[in-house]
Amino acid sequence: MQNLPLILISAILVVFVLPVRWKGVLALILVAAGVGITSVAVYPVLLSGETLTVPLIFPGMQELPQLVIDQLSAYFILIINFTSLTGMIYALGYLKPYYATKTPLRISIHFFSFFLLWLSMFLAASLQEAFPFLIVWELMTVSSFLLVIFEAEERITLKAGINYLIQMHVGWFFLLVGFMISGQSTDRPGFDALSEYFAHNPNGLVFFLFFVGFGVKAGFIPLHTWLPQAHPAAPSHVSAVMSGVMIKMGIYGIFRVL
Repeated sequence: MQNLPLILISAILVVFVLPVRWKGVLALILVAAGVGITSVAVYPVLLSGETLTVPLIFPGMQELPQLVIDQLSAYFILIINFTSLTGMIYALGYLKPYYATKTPLRISIHFFSFFLLWLSMFLAASLQEAFPFLIVWELMTVSSFLLVIFEAEERITLKAGINYLIQMHVGWFFLLVGFMISGQSTDRPGFDALSEYFAHNPNGLVFFLFFVGFGVKAGFIPLHTWLPQAHPAAPSHVSAVMSGVMIKMGIYGIFRVL
């Protein structure tokens, strides 16, 4: 699983050159492969309670972050995997009528974005260090935004997507500030540093920052105003994945902070 993200991202790029009828098939194969490999790897963690550590490999790069998967991560990853795979299966039939009305590039971007949404959620549940986590959190936002605006020709859809994108970046900024404040005493800010920070700084500012940052993603009232606009605008399979698991990533983040 060390170079799995690199292999899958390299493979999904092929979707841009395949005939339209094969784009979804490739995306399904790659999502299913990723889901299968990661599920087999994390299921024993859920049962045993042990922690799985996997160093990532990328040619020519050193000091890459590690995937650190504990019981909480494993629980969310399995939910992410099941929901994403079923959503991808549904997408094949749902998108067929659009093959004649959308450009091949638009179809490619949609399947590519769906794959990236699954991968970013998996990585977000597996990374402990702040800045790699924030990068994949941003990837989750951008990929889901591209999925929401699949029918961007409709003004209401584009408006809902832009509103979603803006609010997600407001939440991202709160997370960034929270990690920066809590990580001042360490060269590797992240979730691991939070327990030490809270032990010496029992004020509620940092927790408030994280609660707002993750609460926007989770759609907590009054941070939920993006939700009733984005979900109806998104295609059915996208709305299902967003409501079924993506907003739960905000819950995961709050659990991780606690």
